[in-house]
Amino acid sequence: MAWSPQDLARLLTDAQNGPHYSLRAALALADGQPPPRIAGLVARLTGSKRALWTGIAHVTGTAGPPDDAGLTRLAEWEGQAVRALTPEQLALRLNGRAVGELLLEHVREILWTAGQIAAQADRVRMA
Repeated sequence: MAWSPQDLARLLTDAQNGPHYSLRAALALADGQPPPRIAGLVARLTGSKRALWTGIAHVTGTAGPPDDAGLTRLAEWEGQAVRALTPEQLALRLNGRAVGELLLEHVREILWTAGQIAAQADRVRMA
């Protein structure tokens, strides 16, 4: 199934900012200074986003992610960036895979990371 830019943007937005089972919801569980494991998950996801979008920018000829953006700002930028892609750009190959496939895999990574953060936040509360 081919996903449209709007479909992928909606999936990314929901995975990052949805009211339940999202990255934002998971981070809200970790009040105050995040423990090292949560900070590591956030840093890894931020780096993954930056690397993915740098590659997408290279193959699509679009602007890359802002250099100074943290996870929240990068996630906002990402939603706008995917909406600006065309179906033809989503079909372009990056490391042998279609850009659209990579973005769908990235949605899964965001949700997996959110689950890991929620699990770590729950451990902190129970400690």
